[in-house]
Amino acid sequence: MSFEQLEEWFDLFRQFGYIPGFVLIYFRAIIPILPLTLYVILIMHTYGSIVGIIICWLGIVSGTFTMFLIFKRLVNTKKMKQFKTKRSVQRLISFIDRQGLIPLFILLCFPFTPNTLINVVASLSHIKTKYYFIVLTLSKLISITVLGIMGREVTTIFTNPIRAIVTILFFIILWFISKRVEKHFMGSTKE
Repeated sequence: MSFEQLEEWFDLFRQFGYIPGFVLIYFRAIIPILPLTLYVILIMHTYGSIVGIIICWLGIVSGTFTMFLIFKRLVNTKKMKQFKTKRSVQRLISFIDRQGLIPLFILLCFPFTPNTLINVVASLSHIKTKYYFIVLTLSKLISITVLGIMGREVTTIFTNPIRAIVTILFFIILWFISKRVEKHFMGSTKE
């Protein structure tokens, strides 16, 4: 696919306004296997930096909060009770209940933290919905902004390869840091 063909796709995307970008990110929050970084880069390139960040932020907050509310409704189901018995989940729930919202905020600020797992654990904890929404909104603004700016820099690989390499290295370092923070708060992922 040539650069001109790619630009035609972006133009087609822009013709439908902001809704396709929002829907794309919203569904990414619901279906976590989809590549968030790629979607953020595409939306940033399509709509520009500021509008792209706002679209991604609104989409990810809406989708993540929708899933939180669904998990909150399912707290008393058999599957959720089984999930709650896992040692790492109990450890995180206990930590959140003891320490408050700050650890949750820190976990959600990292772009590579598994939002679905955090949503499930938050829904099982004693956090009030309005406080979770505030933490989610602020942390995802930071997360999406960092991801968007770094993603925008990666696209400079042809015009400024050194800057793109530094950005990719920063991505890798951020990924390792997020995994260390996740391991600290959640313990071992082995059950």
